[in-house]
This record gives sequence, C-alpha cells and structure tokens, in this order.
Amino acid sequence: MNTFDFDQRIEEIQLAVADIFESPKRPAVSLIDEGETVIIQLSWVVESHRDTSLDARCAVTLRFARAQLERYARLDTARRRMIQQRIRERVRERFAARETPPAIQGDCSVEIVMDDSEFETPEGFL
Repeated sequence: MNTFDFDQRIEEIQLAVADIFESPKRPAVSLIDEGETVIIQLSWVVESHRDTSLDARCAVTLRFARAQLERYARLDTARRRMIQQRIRERVRERFAARETPPAIQGDCSVEIVMDDSEFETPEGFL
C-alpha cells in the first residue's frame, strides 16, 4: 500500500470523529504520527465566549498502533465504515462514562488506547 492510501484512510477516521459531539464552534482534529503509534486528538467547544481564549473545551485522544491502521486501510469501504462507527461509539461511551454531566469547569478530557478487537469484522460481511 502506498503512503497516499494510508494517509487517506487516516483522514477518513479523522473526519468520522470530527462531528461526534455538538460544538458551537468548529471542532479541531489533529494528528501526531510517532512511527509505531498514531495519535488522533479531537477537541470541541462546550461553552463559548466572545474571547476564544475563555472557551471551555473538551478533548478525546485516540491512540492507535500503526499495525491497526494498516489493517484498517486494507479493508473494503463497508468494513472501514463499520470500524469508523465502532470508534465513534467507543468515544461517546467513554466520554459519557467519564463526564456525567460533562464538566465545563475543570478537566474534561479522555484518552483511549484502541484495542485490536476494534478492527475485527465478521466473516462474510458485505
């Protein structure tokens, strides 16, 4: 697989997580490629102010092993969408478990280390 395809597949995941949570301002999605570990961070505004430096933000950091993303990149579109949905659900569940209700003051960030099982798809799935 060439680098362009791999980068495009990572961008699919970034786009899939970008709109998980409602935000009065555009969410930010960033990528850190550390070689064997790839980190995607999503942050969004939960309380907006005129001065953006006063905005209250929450963040989710997703840690992937490069091998997981390479496995994902080799899948067909239907299987990749299934995994994208699984990642979205995992993020929502983890954040909801941590923040009920979501904290506006203080820490409202979550880190998720993605498990290999997140990238499994049923045999014969079309």
